[in-house]
Amino acid sequence: MLIVGHRGSHGTGGPLENTLRAFEKALVDGADGVELDVHASADGVAYVFHDVVLERLTEDADPRALADLDSADLARIRLTDGSKIPTLAEVLDLLNGKLEVNIEIKDRAAVEGCVAAVRGRPVDGLLFSSFSVQALQIAAELIPAVPRALISGEHSRDPRMWLEFAWPAWRLAQCKARRWHPNHKLVHRRLVSALHRREIKVQVWTVNCPGLATDLAECGVDGVLTDRPGWLRTSLARK
Repeated sequence: MLIVGHRGSHGTGGPLENTLRAFEKALVDGADGVELDVHASADGVAYVFHDVVLERLTEDADPRALADLDSADLARIRLTDGSKIPTLAEVLDLLNGKLEVNIEIKDRAAVEGCVAAVRGRPVDGLLFSSFSVQALQIAAELIPAVPRALISGEHSRDPRMWLEFAWPAWRLAQCKARRWHPNHKLVHRRLVSALHRREIKVQVWTVNCPGLATDLAECGVDGVLTDRPGWLRTSLARK
């Protein structure tokens, strides 16, 4: 089972999420891969940041939306640890093919920026993921060589989404995705086995408990996303 650094390796006493330091620590911690989140700036550059607005992780709690700012604006902003918001290109340069990079496209507007950042690079070890079927469909058209994963959350009031959770293969087919990345509460052994028979890999989020990770491994999942990959790997080795 793969252990993937969710927004890098971060948490209590560690680096800030989605920063170059968090991805460097994931390398040191022996993560099998990292996951990161991408929004596009006003001038179309792919930036690695989870939230729509900057407030939670920036000095002075900047209330603006990342998408409303261009690259010059974003270069002046500092996160709470004093660092800059990295571009996707900067993270890819740092990791340089050393582990798998799961690029979560946060919305349709970020697709072209993500494609521009990866174009011309080796596609081995790159993955596009998204909650948005449309974003993945466009990515499949623009750069089909990069594989895709559909993300599913825990809750929805839409009955069609519950059908996706019970049997996601039809939604995966819509975006030509061969991986499903659900919340860990959605998976069970029979579902994972059925998807594996269709050669669909299952990687779940976000797992910060060794006992839960062990249960998921027994269900047959291919990987887990965790905030603390080094700690989780060590904890599992002790069980």
